[in-house]
Amino acid sequence: METIIFHIHGGGFVSQSSFVHQMYVRKWANTIGVPVFSVDYRKAPVYPYPNGLDDCYQTYMWLLYYLEQIFNVTPKKIILTGDSAGGNLVAALTCLLIKQGLRVPDGIVLTYPALNLNYNNYTPSLLSSLDEPILPHTYLKICL
Repeated sequence: METIIFHIHGGGFVSQSSFVHQMYVRKWANTIGVPVFSVDYRKAPVYPYPNGLDDCYQTYMWLLYYLEQIFNVTPKKIILTGDSAGGNLVAALTCLLIKQGLRVPDGIVLTYPALNLNYNNYTPSLLSSLDEPILPHTYLKICL
């Protein structure tokens, strides 16, 4: 096995799961023939930051050190991907791995990552969500 994908789901740090995202994650695995591992991290408000990041870190470390032992697989490439809050966690996890001098992913894919979490910052994208019926800015502010 040359490559694995490690997916971190979105949901504003407060909702969603790997189960909800499996429709497209399964398509990735079947279309490109690469195994996809997803993590269900602890979510706020019951488990505030850094609990979710710690879960993602622990899962990444498990993949590094136990994937070969349990599945007899040593991937040459690890791709991290995440959407929204998951994109934030991918970026944070990558920074943490760099800081600790550990193996960094060979690639990262951030899909509409939640990177600017300043509660008082009104960006053009936030302003365009003022009348968004599916994900209104009030919900986004609650997630923060």
